Amino acid sequence: YRNKLAEAIFRQQLMTMNGKNGAVCAFIYQLIPLFGREVNNGILIDFQVTNDDIAGFCGISTRNSVNRILRGLREENVITMVNQKIVVLDKDYLKQFIQA
Repeated sequence: YRNKLAEAIFRQQLMTMNGKNGAVCAFIYQLIPLFGREVNNGILIDFQVTNDDIAGFCGISTRNSVNRILRGLREENVITMVNQKIVVLDKDYLKQFIQA
């Protein structure tokens, strides 16, 4: 119970300090050690995560907001999508949202 509460508080802090964009970036960064594996052009998150899942974990009410944020990250060449999985191209960009 204590661990789950600590995780929920941490996610809420990320959302409060960084907004929706920062919360999504921090969430993707947290997936790297769990499911990430090196590929030619970056780090593949070898786990299919839906926009609804990301919205739920980040405390965002709609998947449309997540879609807009992910599109922005793709346009900035921070991530790309391959076979409906996320490939992180710029890990340092995402890392800035984790650090306080």
